[in-house]
Amino acid sequence: MNWSFIVISCTAVAGALIAYERKKSDKKKASAEEKYWSREDYANTVRRKDITHLDYIRIPLDELPFIETDDEELLEYYKTIRHLSEHKILNLTGYTNTDLKEQYGVANLTELSEYDENYTTLVNIITRWGARLMALGHVTEAMTVLEFGVSVGTDSSRNYYMLADEYVKMGRPDEIDRLIDSAYNIRSIMRDSILAKLRELRSYFV
Repeated sequence: MNWSFIVISCTAVAGALIAYERKKSDKKKASAEEKYWSREDYANTVRRKDITHLDYIRIPLDELPFIETDDEELLEYYKTIRHLSEHKILNLTGYTNTDLKEQYGVANLTELSEYDENYTTLVNIITRWGARLMALGHVTEAMTVLEFGVSVGTDSSRNYYMLADEYVKMGRPDEIDRLIDSAYNIRSIMRDSILAKLRELRSYFV
């Protein structure tokens, strides 16, 4: 048997397959780029649309636990939350700039980006505020803050996990079910990992 011929033949076949797959991959990439730039060109022509009807987030200052404290960390969170309450906030997680321009017009992009940045700040502060209250022993108040985070669609895994841990301690599987339902609606890459962890915690009650 001519082993050299077999080796050469196999190498040639492998090389041809690699070249084919590379060509197919390059073609898909080129097609995706062409589709992206086509969408982007169109999005840049969309006229300004009314955005006053969007689901803006209101911060219920009268319902959140601003406890009396000398803790500098909490006081900083209070300051930031009160500042955010005076500005427009939108949860635009999962939307690209192209998506926003297509839906609302290129002229609204700057404002929408600002409102989305406010949202990112809000959910980050909520998680840290809740964690600080937990650390100081104010569990009920912390849960109130963290529940507000869930209500505005946070994708902070820590927000969900801190709440779920407390519901496990309280023996409240129904509340973990509710958190799972809320997590289904997250438009974020964190969605699946959050759901997996919540399901794991829920399994303690099976």
